[in-house]
Amino acid sequence: MVGGFLAFAAAPLALLAVKGSQRHILAGRFFMIGMGMAAASAILLSVMRPQLFLFLLGLLSVSFIGTGYLAPRIGRGSQSGYRWDRVLTVLGGMASLGLVGDGLLHSTLMAPFPASLVFGSLGLWIAGAHWRWRGPADPFGWRIEHLTSLLAAYTVAWCIIFALYVRILPRPAQWLVPAVLGIPAIMWARRRFAPRAPRAAREPNAGALTRQISLQQSLMEPTDRKCPSVRRTS
Repeated sequence: MVGGFLAFAAAPLALLAVKGSQRHILAGRFFMIGMGMAAASAILLSVMRPQLFLFLLGLLSVSFIGTGYLAPRIGRGSQSGYRWDRVLTVLGGMASLGLVGDGLLHSTLMAPFPASLVFGSLGLWIAGAHWRWRGPADPFGWRIEHLTSLLAAYTVAWCIIFALYVRILPRPAQWLVPAVLGIPAIMWARRRFAPRAPRAAREPNAGALTRQISLQQSLMEPTDRKCPSVRRTS
C-alpha cells in the first residue's frame, strides 16, 4: 500500500515537470521505487498465498518499470542496458500471455473482460511495440519507450487504487475504468511524441530532384562561364 500510494503521488509530478529537470528525475525515481515496492509485495504475497493473477501482475509491473528505467540509458548507447531491456521485454510478454490465458479461463457472460484479460492484452501490446525498438541503433526512440512503459505502469497503479478504494463501482468496472482511460492515453502519447524521420528520409526522391535541378541549371549557364579557357583564347 505504501509503495502504491508513493507511485500514485509521484507520477503526476514527473509527468508535469520539465523533462530532464531535477524535479522530473527525482519524482520519476520515487515513482519507480513505489512501483517496485508494490510489485515486490504482489509477488511475495502471491507466493505466501498462491494466486496466479497477483504473481503475473507483479512480473508485468517489473517489466514496465525496468524497461522505462533503462530507456534513457539505452538512448545514451548502453549495450548492457539494451540486453537487460530485451530480457525484461520477454518477461513482460510471457507474463502477459499468462494473464490472457487466465482471463480466458475465467471469462463468463456476466464478466466477459476479467482483469487478467485486460492487463494481459495491455502487456502484450506494450511488449510487442517495445520489442520493435532497436535500442542504441535508434537512439531517438528512447523518449517514447520511456514514456510508454511508465504510463503503462501508472495505469496498473490506477487499477490497484480503484480496486482497493473505489468500492462504489462494480468489481469489473474497478479494473476496466482505469484501463479504458489509460490505454487511449498511451496510444495518444505514442503518436504525439514518436520520433519523426528526417525530411530526406520521408521524401526519398528529394535528393534525386535536387540533383536534377542542379544539372538543369548547369546546362543553362553560358558557355564562357563553363569554359573560361575557350573565352581567353578567342
